[in-house]
Amino acid sequence: MGFHKRYINDEQIIGIYRNGGCQAVIDWYQKGSDAIILSGELSETVHTLMNILEHNHERGWNRISEVIAAASIEKGFQN
Repeated sequence: MGFHKRYINDEQIIGIYRNGGCQAVIDWYQKGSDAIILSGELSETVHTLMNILEHNHERGWNRISEVIAAASIEKGFQN
């Protein structure tokens, strides 16, 4: 039996969001893993917002989407 680690960074989150939307990002975080290793401010913020999602799904989903959309726009589409 192995120990499954998931590495999540800001670029991955933006890419997943651009291709599959907010729900795809949420699924990426919640997909079966034993440990999540975060790299970047965006990945840490989204991880923190996942707690809101558990208590108020609509509010959490909207906030996660807003944060990622802002980061995506800031990054631009040429990168």
